[in-house]
Amino acid sequence: MSRAAGESTPVLLKSTAVGGVLGRVLYALILLGVLAATSWISFSKFVLGKSLDIPDLTSLSLEEAQAVAAEVGLSVAPDPSKDTFDEKVPLRRIRRQIPAPGTAVKMGQTVRVSFSLGPHTIRVPELSGLTERTAALSLRRSGLQEGAVAAAHVFGAPGVVAQGVQPGTVTTPDAAVDVLLNRGAPEPTYVMPDLIGRDFDRVKLSFEARGFKLGGVKSQVYEGAAAGTILRQFPLAGFPVTVRDTLSFVVASPEPVS
Repeated sequence: MSRAAGESTPVLLKSTAVGGVLGRVLYALILLGVLAATSWISFSKFVLGKSLDIPDLTSLSLEEAQAVAAEVGLSVAPDPSKDTFDEKVPLRRIRRQIPAPGTAVKMGQTVRVSFSLGPHTIRVPELSGLTERTAALSLRRSGLQEGAVAAAHVFGAPGVVAQGVQPGTVTTPDAAVDVLLNRGAPEPTYVMPDLIGRDFDRVKLSFEARGFKLGGVKSQVYEGAAAGTILRQFPLAGFPVTVRDTLSFVVASPEPVS
């Protein structure tokens, strides 16, 4: 009896080992089937699930956009590399979104958004002391335009003495900036004296000594007037004149010998 029992023991052990291997194989197959079924169900829901239209998020803040997107099962991700200046969209408001508003997507999608940096602004440069040409170049380099140019003669260094928009003021591109120029110390102004009947040579010496320029001098025979006598003048007596003005005279010529 003991022998017979001893001989049957290996058979029982072999049967137990085979059953354990089959059990593990069956368990693995069942597990793979469950995973495959779960994946198929998830994929089917994604493909066959109801689509939705992406809402318009433009002009919203990030917090507002996230709240609107969350209501329909979407998320929002900022894209700072696409942020740029925009004259119409306020600062830190969404100016662009991808996908675009109205695009049909599945729930869970992410909408990438970029923001407005506000209007492109420029700081007005300092123009004091610059010449008119240099001031105009400085404005153009800054993206601005030269506005009205007024000039005056005052004591002090010539150049820009005032500007319509204060230096450092933030303004928009192509804005016009008016300037006031100093042309230098005012020139002395004289009152033209009455020179009719005076000797032209003496008058000429006197005016040229003060920097005046004499223009056209014509000769005319005038009975009873000594040669060289001034008969007419321009400007007339009483008019203001400066060294920039040109003086003209008609002078009596010698009477012809009969």
